[in-house]
Amino acid sequence: MTRSLPSDWTSCAFGEIATIANGQVDPKADNYRNMILVGPDHIREGGGELVTPLSTALEQDAISRKYIFKKGQVIYSKIRPNLNKVYFAEIDGLCSADIYPIEFSRKLVIPKFSYYVLLGESFFKAAVSASMRSGIPKVNRDDLSIIEIALPPLAEQQRIVAVLDAWDQAIGQSERLIAAKQRRFDAARVRLIEAYQASGKGSNSWAPAEFSEIAEELKQRNTAGHGPDRVMGVIKGEGLIPMRAHVMAADLRRYLVVPPQAIAYNPMRLNIGSIAASRYDEDVLVSPDYVVFRARKSRADPNFLRFLIGTKRWRDHLITVGSGSVRTRIYFDGLAEMVLRVPDVREQKRIGQILTAMEEDLKTTIEAASALRIQQRGLMQKLLTGEWRLDERFDPSPAPRQAHLGGVS
Repeated sequence: MTRSLPSDWTSCAFGEIATIANGQVDPKADNYRNMILVGPDHIREGGGELVTPLSTALEQDAISRKYIFKKGQVIYSKIRPNLNKVYFAEIDGLCSADIYPIEFSRKLVIPKFSYYVLLGESFFKAAVSASMRSGIPKVNRDDLSIIEIALPPLAEQQRIVAVLDAWDQAIGQSERLIAAKQRRFDAARVRLIEAYQASGKGSNSWAPAEFSEIAEELKQRNTAGHGPDRVMGVIKGEGLIPMRAHVMAADLRRYLVVPPQAIAYNPMRLNIGSIAASRYDEDVLVSPDYVVFRARKSRADPNFLRFLIGTKRWRDHLITVGSGSVRTRIYFDGLAEMVLRVPDVREQKRIGQILTAMEEDLKTTIEAASALRIQQRGLMQKLLTGEWRLDERFDPSPAPRQAHLGGVS
């Protein structure tokens, strides 16, 4: 430990207080085939609940031998320890050979406390460092056995668990809220836009329009002399984000200008969904290899156009345009003749406003959940090193969401 521990804490090696399971079983055997089987992909990055849906060894057609894990044990993915995949088992089950089931000495360690130790920054850094020394993205038993662990008295372990569990529950509630809001947004997008793209809809008042009628390509170059701080790239799932200096050209004069609310994409990656609208209040730049377009004034609402992209009709058109190509490049001309159905601009604006408000609400909830995770990790570091103490005055009895740091010293 780089920091001195409180006088009533002890320090020991992982191997002195923990046992990693040995011996594997046949998942095809009657005793095991109906047990839940967990692989590294089922454990959420950064720890927490298992990624669902889960299935049995039989349902997964498991053949190779597996470890058994028991409720109250910690299971830890030895593959790519930088992902910090740790789970506190609330069920009995089987796990792949890439996962270690770990049992801690219950005389020295409260089971749930051991879970937070493995998630903690000190253990995480030591495991990642060991994997880097070996040159293989995994950590073995010997490497784990020598990692140093700081242990507070059992009573304080219990108090630490009570606090960290409160954050876990708050994060879990946030994640469930995010999932619910995502489902609501997806359903609204289908109801307000997707459903009207079906040409056979009897009462469909939306008129068919070629894409070039509602969108126009922009080819303006960087004649204003904007610098590297304005250069963006499209990352799927993240949108337009700043590019690193080493991947941009020294001369930015040929770079394309993306005005606010305009849309940009890389022609070679459009078929995988790498396309984004600018959320910036000022002009930004993208590589001259990109395509930039925007909603035609008086014909399309920018927000509506943004949500229109990605509908089934859009995706089907991309497949048609790109069929037969070894390396698909889809330029604006390849989009121009795509026929989509659109309402009048007033209705487009109404729909765009509704979906934008729902999208912003979802984004706010995601950011709040991210802040909770950051807070928990900072708190975990303080509590697991003894920098912050929870003495006997701390009362873990209130409901987790009401737990506080009373009694911190």
